[in-house]
Amino acid sequence: MNERIDLERRERPFDPMPKPTGPGEEGGGPKRPETGSPDKDNLLKRMRKVDPKQAERYRQRTGE
Repeated sequence: MNERIDLERRERPFDPMPKPTGPGEEGGGPKRPETGSPDKDNLLKRMRKVDPKQAERYRQRTGE
């Protein structure tokens, strides 16, 4: 048992799966949905249904 066993350290690949560099590439995480700003007329109608006083204050604030 005088044999000397040389253990060599194995090196792993630096980056086995390269990550995408930008948000436009495939394979990224979840994407933010493309939603435009709500229509102001539609927003005011909905606000009037829920809270008429709040809709009035919003209209005064925004200058509508």
